[in-house]
Amino acid sequence: MRAARYRVVFLDYRNVADPVQQHVAQEARQQGLMPVVWVQSPQYRSMSIPDLVNEARHGDGIQVDDHFFANYTRADFYRLRQLYTKPIFCSIQPFQVALLPPGGCNQLDVQCYTAQTFQQCVKTADRLGAVVSLSTKNTLGYQNSLGTRRFNTFLWPG
Repeated sequence: MRAARYRVVFLDYRNVADPVQQHVAQEARQQGLMPVVWVQSPQYRSMSIPDLVNEARHGDGIQVDDHFFANYTRADFYRLRQLYTKPIFCSIQPFQVALLPPGGCNQLDVQCYTAQTFQQCVKTADRLGAVVSLSTKNTLGYQNSLGTRRFNTFLWPG
């Protein structure tokens, strides 16, 4: 990871014991990575904004994704911004641009996960000054076409 100059690692801590969360975050820091807790699909766990803040307690940032923006209000986002003082990473699908709150995201990525819409998605990311998020299955192969654009990808187990 260091050789590839990665700077951030997104951690999905669902059902992970507290001591393991602390250890993984510390190990990431020792490797020169910023541990960001990815709170995926919080609506399925009926998470309140204080629950989200608690979920991210061991990271140096939190990522809220397309499910957050589809199921929570702007007021909820601004409450998160008020309660959570560390960086907030936001991840949206291209059709969710109108759901983004003005300001508040320390980093935005646009999920460019399908080959059919890849070029249009990259244009959306460029317009927003966002990172391009690639799918390991469908669009990671387009990485070289991004030139100097920043990108991220999620490595799924299995």
